[in-house]
Amino acid sequence: MTIEIRDSSLLRLRLSGSDNERLPISFLLGAPFSLDRGVGVPNVEGFIDVVRERAALSGDQFSKRLEEELAGCSGPLRYQTAMGFVYDAIGAPAAADIVKAAVLRARRPGAPPLDPIANYDGNPGDWEMTRAQRGLARVMRLDPDRFPGPIFTTNFDPLIEVALRDRGFVAKTANIPLDGSINAAVKSSRSEIDVFHLHGYWRDSTTLHRPQQLLAPRPQLQQSLQRHLDGAHLVVMAYSGWDDIFATAIANCLSDPGFRGAVSWCSYDKNPVIVRAENEALFKKFVAGVAQGKISFFCGVDCHTFFDELIDTLGFTPAARAEIETSPLPGWRAVTPQALDAEPPLTSVEAVRFFDGAVPTLRHAISPMIPRLRHADTLISRLAAGVASGCGMQLLRAAGGEGKSTALLQALAQTARGGEWTVLYRPATDAGLNPEAVVKLDLARKWLIVADDAEGLIDDIWSAAERLHWAGRQNVFFLLAARDTDWRLKGGDARGWSTRLNKLDDLMLGRISEADAGLVVDSWAAQGDEGLRALKGVKTREGRVAKFVQAARAQDVRRGEGSFFGGLLDTRFGAAGLVDHLLPLLEPLRGRPIDGGAATLFDALLYVANCHATGMSGLEIRVLAALCGVPVYRVGVAVIAPLGREIGAAESRGHVLTRHKRVAEAVVVASDRLGADLCAVWRKIVEMTVRVSKLERVGETFSSTIHAGARLKRDLPQALDPDLRGEIGIAAAEAAMAAMPEWSSTIIDSARALRFGGYLKDACDLLQRKIPDLKNTVDKARNIRGYFHEWGTCAGNLGDRSGSGVDIWLHAYSLSDALSVDVTLERVKLSCASLGVALGHLIDGAPDSVYARGRRAVNELGWQTNPDPRTAGYLARHKQQADALGTPKPAHNDEALAWLAEAASAAWRVLDDASLRALQKDGRLTFQRLRKTLSAT
Repeated sequence: MTIEIRDSSLLRLRLSGSDNERLPISFLLGAPFSLDRGVGVPNVEGFIDVVRERAALSGDQFSKRLEEELAGCSGPLRYQTAMGFVYDAIGAPAAADIVKAAVLRARRPGAPPLDPIANYDGNPGDWEMTRAQRGLARVMRLDPDRFPGPIFTTNFDPLIEVALRDRGFVAKTANIPLDGSINAAVKSSRSEIDVFHLHGYWRDSTTLHRPQQLLAPRPQLQQSLQRHLDGAHLVVMAYSGWDDIFATAIANCLSDPGFRGAVSWCSYDKNPVIVRAENEALFKKFVAGVAQGKISFFCGVDCHTFFDELIDTLGFTPAARAEIETSPLPGWRAVTPQALDAEPPLTSVEAVRFFDGAVPTLRHAISPMIPRLRHADTLISRLAAGVASGCGMQLLRAAGGEGKSTALLQALAQTARGGEWTVLYRPATDAGLNPEAVVKLDLARKWLIVADDAEGLIDDIWSAAERLHWAGRQNVFFLLAARDTDWRLKGGDARGWSTRLNKLDDLMLGRISEADAGLVVDSWAAQGDEGLRALKGVKTREGRVAKFVQAARAQDVRRGEGSFFGGLLDTRFGAAGLVDHLLPLLEPLRGRPIDGGAATLFDALLYVANCHATGMSGLEIRVLAALCGVPVYRVGVAVIAPLGREIGAAESRGHVLTRHKRVAEAVVVASDRLGADLCAVWRKIVEMTVRVSKLERVGETFSSTIHAGARLKRDLPQALDPDLRGEIGIAAAEAAMAAMPEWSSTIIDSARALRFGGYLKDACDLLQRKIPDLKNTVDKARNIRGYFHEWGTCAGNLGDRSGSGVDIWLHAYSLSDALSVDVTLERVKLSCASLGVALGHLIDGAPDSVYARGRRAVNELGWQTNPDPRTAGYLARHKQQADALGTPKPAHNDEALAWLAEAASAAWRVLDDASLRALQKDGRLTFQRLRKTLSAT
């Protein structure tokens, strides 16, 4: 097979995206990225010089032997030979000393000593960074979407991390352990860069040098590598001479037909003939990748000039580049009066879309079409009063949809126009806050750091506040906004902010005033009928204001939904108008692919809205990323931002949701009208939640997603056809059962979903068929009694005497000693209520029959569980019926349990299903565990 070797200019074209390649780019970097002696000269000789010095300390014979072994060696072989000499002649401890000594040579003359044992790399200015390292950091700073990392390197030194930190990044060092697993969590912030040291790190790590170390099997490497590189473009530089287990792992990835990544392998030499001759073995290793078109080879790639040349091809205007590079925080925007003046004016259509729920931006904040309400003025006045006393903090908090984001942006814009403060604003939640960069902000300026959804930054803000406090800084102020519940749940109220900052009292947004309501209604009216929507039928301003105020104050805000936005929806759209409004907005989203993803914005909105509409706190952001085929750190830019502009979407505690639950419900109903397959939507949500959970812990919505099937018929919008809601629930439950067969709870959920959907016989058949699988489930002890409870309920709902007999037997069995786990009061309560119903169906009028006594027995037992109102209703009705029939009461619990056993045995004798009879061969049940539970109450 002929290998084409291309020119470096074609690589620059490819990496700039000019050839329409949209894969995010990672780098694998080798020797020239550290300790070089000059441009383009690798670090091998510099490293060998340190080995020579160490050999000389051991005596002339060691120096002579080293030179003899090095004679005739070239390239990486010289390095491996030198380190092999160290291990064989001097000893392994000397290798670690040589690595540290070589790394410390990159310190600038006069730099303070650095303790190699301490977990600290010092000030970036104290290191001699290469042009390659600085260029790489600049490229990643300019376009973090295209160049997000991670970076893999064979180097031992910290200089790549130092260069990244010098550009404001949080660089996270990770060593690849001997088994090869890359355990770092997939990054979620564009301001974080993972740097994986393949051959070890200069401190706190074993370093690998010799062929037997580099080629030793690392069994976990393949799987973990594929996780980080799948869907990415790996660019390999200054690595062409290595033949280690990592190169083999890359070759194995390329051989996997399911691998969705690409590789560009670069060589320094400009002559393709030489490159081909020197890398024949390497080309053979990648023959499968070449055949599938997944790897390309390039020559003439000089790392020390390549990145500066690449920057010129990225398409940034000088002004855009300057705006990015002048912000000391990656992903944060420096807001200046000039930048605000350059913002395009808001159009009338965009203003109406904002009134309908689109997420506010700086353009909204500076537009005269958008009213500035009293809390924005309060915030501006507080800032003016509070910033004079050193580093401080102002938090604006409210439920979602109360207008805090708009107020925050309006205050930001006013402060920026004043010119006294340098304003740094986080436009998306995927930008983190680097405390190191904050404490290094220019002392000659006053800095205002502005962040919405600040609950995700609590740890970083606290760390920055501590550093500012101990450094005695007086020139940084944090202006923050957060959902009230999110801030509390994330621990924001548990921090002693006032010990580190001048913390102003939190500004809480609440009920809208009539004056503010008037400003809002006036802004709607200024846009005509489209602005007023349903209010256009109200002819007077006073009537419109009163209707809006009444709607806002009537909202139920217990679930954290904003009264302002809820009132807006009621006032502008009414009960049914929101769905009709959304239909023409949703249709275009079906044709809008997610930038760099594998789905459309319509798909993403359906995933989010379906979760939010059922009462969940949104869709976990890592699950949404996987569903949409984008990295987690790009969800904000590629999904949330465009949906926010169109419909209104936001992030809360790592979950994506719509601006209001009512919007989510309307999206679900509208999507059904557009022919969306909601069963398929829920199958994908459940399947992807399970898949992601096997790699990383999925947070608070994991359980509610996995068990959604059993409640979807109830929780999905009631405007959907009830049969459709039942089918959706069945689809979600079956997906969970297939994805997690080791859980008995997913079997129970599937049966319950079938029962709610009206498929009672199918539910019974499922539970009967799955009995052999129960013994292998991990949650058997917790759910085994509930399993038979659900089976009995399904059978009882069949509505015939046979079903009632099965119901009695299985519910009694669920309480019996035949199951070797404790009986909880909750289980007693549920089963006694259910048994009372089933036993009542078989009573033929005789007050002292076995079934009549059985009903009286479970009634007496059920009252001992402190029943909830619903259960108490069942028990009261059964008691009334037993009293009317004249059924005697048991003298004590032992007699009640004996009556229950007799009723169960009677039901067992008339069973016509051999497998049910086989649960207890003689039909005799005992209830000592139940007796013990009741005795403890």
